[in-house]
Parts: sequence; structure tokens; C-alpha cells
Amino acid sequence: MTTFDTRPTVDFDHHSPEYAQNSHAINAELRAKCPVAHTDAHGGFWVITRYDDVVAAAKNDEVFASGYTVNGVSPLGVTIPPSPVPMCPIEMDPPDYLPYRKLLNPFFSPGESKKWEPRIRHWVDVCLDQVIEKGSFDLVDDLANPVPSLFTCEFLGLPIERWDDFASIQHEIIYTPPEQQEDILRRYMELCGEVFALIGERRNNPKGEGLIDVLVQAEIDGKPIPDETVFSMVNLVIAGGFDTTTAVTASSLIWLAEHTAERQRLIDNPDLLSSALEEFLRYFTPQQALARTVTKPVSVAGVQLQPGERVLLSWASANQDENAFERPDEIILDRFPNRHTTFGIGIHRCLGSHIARIELGTMIRRVLDRMPDYRVDLEAARRYPSIGIINGWINAPATFTPGRRLSDEKLPGT
Repeated sequence: MTTFDTRPTVDFDHHSPEYAQNSHAINAELRAKCPVAHTDAHGGFWVITRYDDVVAAAKNDEVFASGYTVNGVSPLGVTIPPSPVPMCPIEMDPPDYLPYRKLLNPFFSPGESKKWEPRIRHWVDVCLDQVIEKGSFDLVDDLANPVPSLFTCEFLGLPIERWDDFASIQHEIIYTPPEQQEDILRRYMELCGEVFALIGERRNNPKGEGLIDVLVQAEIDGKPIPDETVFSMVNLVIAGGFDTTTAVTASSLIWLAEHTAERQRLIDNPDLLSSALEEFLRYFTPQQALARTVTKPVSVAGVQLQPGERVLLSWASANQDENAFERPDEIILDRFPNRHTTFGIGIHRCLGSHIARIELGTMIRRVLDRMPDYRVDLEAARRYPSIGIINGWINAPATFTPGRRLSDEKLPGT
């Protein structure tokens, strides 16, 4: 690590295999030695790693912009490298951002999210029913990946029999390093084309099912929302609703398999689950970071940033900050308070946080209820080779004492 007087520079790439293997240690070193550091990776950007600095930047939308286009320059947005498809409204800034967020908020409120809990539990049990008599399954392929996809397809009004296509592509594009994404990006764009065509069909012939039908009939400032913007909003829900929950669910269940005494605590004390979920979200931080673009000269921890420069706000590092959390490298199931940054901070805070908690909690609870002695084959389980977007698992095979099905229902499309 080399430090210059005016430009602290590090060899840092959040998409690299080195970061995937040693993210906690790398983040700790940055917080201690270079909390605001510049890297030349991906065209150059700053990475901010201390909790207080990350939170302050995330709250300052006037200086740290989220827009896909900022001052006429694009593509930018909230990922480094930028996404090939903009996501609305997370990649917008006030005042344009506000009416879109106002439109979406009611569908993701705590009360509205709670109404979906029976459907989420239904899909969890249907997924578990497919494997319960065998005594073996994969935490990712058979549960943590299908459930968010099934729910999100139903929530949006996408063809639910296509859930596996959406889940597979989202899963693969997340863990594939940017330089190896040519084929998966082609398949992803083909699927995007299908979704865009469906939006046009629903505008002409709404079915009254799902968020897509709401959006094609909605207005912003008295005008219908263009198909391109509706697609951008749907793309955000897909991106945020699939692999993030998959990742933290798999990580949590693997940890519980390794720590059987803590698993038994959760089985014996169901009320502990609520605080345990927050701790899993903090420790495993599925979405490691999001980006911003500087719009005005600003000083962060004594380092001067200039307009047009890109900045990565590390939620993961903030969640491990020794000055914000006592014993941050430990999972403490009853940790309180737990002001983690996993769902973001400020006006761009994750829309789907309430739904994500319900999905995560339901999957963990039903696994503990129906296969309480499950064991994960850690030698066969595979982590993502790149965690620059999501920190997750490709697969995680497990075994358990077989049980009985609750119904004969099969997964859609099978």
C-alpha cells in the first residue's frame, strides 16, 4: 500500500479473486491505514471504508450523486463498472427521483410487505417439499435461489413458469467477473428484451396482476411512464429482489450448520430470530458496496475529492468497523443496537428491505422447523469467485433426516 500526500493510492479491486477470498482483512487494512483511497481499477475510483464516512456520504445526495447520467455524462450509476441497463429510481437524483420513489413506496411498505408473508411461506414450503423425502438438497439451487425468484415473478406479474430462467441468469451474472461476462450479458440482454416486450403487451392489455400492470397505468407529473422507464423500474426490482436475498440466506444457513449450538438456540428461542436476521445481514452484507459520482469539491477524512470522480461506498467495510460495532468480527445473534448499512442509508435506502427480511426469516425458520439436523458439505460448497456486486455462494450441498411433504404441488414450469 502506497500513500501520497494528496492522493492515497491502493491496489484495490472489489471484483478480484483476492478481494473475494480476503475481503474482511482488506477492508480492515483500508479502514486502519487508508480509509479514503484511490484505485486505478475500472477506470479509477475512490473507496470509502469507515462507517461514519460511508454514512455521511450516503446521506449527502447533493454532493454524492447516484444518477446513471450526471452532468451529461453516462453511464455512471451505482455500480462500478456501470450496469449495461439503468435502474430506476435508484440511479436517479432529486428532484427527478422523488416522484418515482413516492409511487413505489406503498407497494414495499412494512404493512404491504407483511401481506405477502403467506405467499413467501408457500413458496418456501413448496421448494422444501421437492427435496424433503430425499434427505439431501442444495441450499442455493433448491431453496435460496428459487424462493426470491418465484416471489419476485409473482410480485411483478412476470410469467411464473419462467422463474428458473430469471433466477439462473441473475445468479450467474452476479458471480461472473466483468471481464468474463460476454456470453452471460448476451443472454441477460435477451431476457431483458422479453421483459420489455411484456411491458408493451401489458400496457395494451393489462391483466391487473402484479406491479408491472400498476406501472404501465401510472403517471408521473400527469404523464404516463414510458416503457423504457417502466422497464428500468422492473429491472431494479429484479436486480434487488433475486440474488441479494439468495446470498445472505445461504451464508446464514451455512453458518448455522457450522455453529450447531447457536442453531439450537434459534430452534429453542424463536423470538431470537428477529435480532439474528439483523446480525446475519450485517455480517454477511450481501451487496458489498454501491457507487456515487462526486458533483462538487468535497473533503472526506481529510482527502479532497473532485467533481466527476467516482466513489465506492463500502457497506461491508462499514458493517465491520470497530468504531461502530463491538466485536464486529463475531456473529452475536442478540446484538443490539445493530445500525448496519446493509440496506443503504438515506433517501436511496433499499425499497425491498421489508420483503427481504420476510424472505430471509421464513427460509431460515422453515429449514430449522423441517430439517433441523441439516449438515452442509463445506468441501463441496463453492463461494462466488467475485463478490464485487454480491457476496454469495454458487452452491452448498447439504443432507438431513428425510421428512414428509406438505403437499404434492410441483414448482411452476416443471
